[in-house]
Amino acid sequence: MKRIRLLIGGPVTEWPDDLKNGRLAGPWAAADRGSLRLLNLGQIPILTVGDFDSVTTEEQQKLVDQLPKIVSVKPEKDDTDTELLLSLVEKNYQPDEIEIYGATGGRIDQLLSNIWIFTQPRFSAIVEKITIIDRINRISFFLPGEHTIEKEPTMKYLGFMPLTPVSGLTLDDEKYRLTNWSGNPFSFSSNEFDGTVNHFSFKSGIVAVIQSRDLIGQTADQ
Repeated sequence: MKRIRLLIGGPVTEWPDDLKNGRLAGPWAAADRGSLRLLNLGQIPILTVGDFDSVTTEEQQKLVDQLPKIVSVKPEKDDTDTELLLSLVEKNYQPDEIEIYGATGGRIDQLLSNIWIFTQPRFSAIVEKITIIDRINRISFFLPGEHTIEKEPTMKYLGFMPLTPVSGLTLDDEKYRLTNWSGNPFSFSSNEFDGTVNHFSFKSGIVAVIQSRDLIGQTADQ
């Protein structure tokens, strides 16, 4: 499978317009209430996991009737719904790309969890497959090496966020350059592309790269 899209239970207000308008084709997988939202968009997720504590009894019956594969878990579980969904998607489908929607907005603890889970060794094999997408951000994850990144047409800013201690971080040709930086988790924000293709490298650790833009009518200082 080339690509699979995952819908988590974050607020609809953070969805990109293409998702809100049902223009993103599957295959889809979902966590908990994300499955109900996909059904309402006319998409049937091929896999759903969760404890379904966020849906009514009537909604839960609708899911049971329409979903082809449901993995029910107890609320008192060790893994988050997102962690379980990622593990099962990789085990069952081995996609080349995984796009995650509904992972931002709402509770800050859930947002941070959805980012920092990719520092776990068990996800090291898939971390570079992941992109978290919402209406104004695209977050990708990188392991050590030399990397090329392409500018998304609607985005303006470029952020580099080491999620673990990192060594040798070098921003070769971005607007604001950096040479051989090493240190603990940190966020280099509000950088920009110089051109449409830029490059960076580092020797150890995990780095999240965030392409973003301001909300319409909002400036960077707001």
